[in-house]
Amino acid sequence: MSGFGYVIGFIFFILLMVVLRIMISICFAVPLPSGHQPRFGHQEPNGAVPQHSIHNIELGLDEATLRNYPKLIYAQAKLHKGNSVSSSCSICLGDYKDTDVLRLLPDCGHLFHLKCVDSWLRLHATCPLCRKSPLDEVASSTRATSLES
Repeated sequence: MSGFGYVIGFIFFILLMVVLRIMISICFAVPLPSGHQPRFGHQEPNGAVPQHSIHNIELGLDEATLRNYPKLIYAQAKLHKGNSVSSSCSICLGDYKDTDVLRLLPDCGHLFHLKCVDSWLRLHATCPLCRKSPLDEVASSTRATSLES
């Protein structure tokens, strides 16, 4: 490879590193070096730019809400619902055993292994299957009562 080829390769490498740095800054909210201000977004009245991060956003359901969701044994669920009960967990894809403890999501009626769905609901406030959220119902009932007032 000639000297010109090495120069082209080096320039390509530098451009690739710059593009990767920008993508990492955007995707993972890694702050850019000082002196670089974001181009978009709003400013606070004092002129400060708010710092948005995944770490300060509350996700999922709290433990008290999780504990209020009903638990049942798979054998009981089969007796009550018959053939309409799923035979496997949609999260881990494992088949239910008659002694498995399941969590019933009251908003949609879906069943999952207790450990699987509790882990999911701590991160996401929606059913992993149909995405129905208990928080949507709370928000809509709040809006309905405020409209009636």
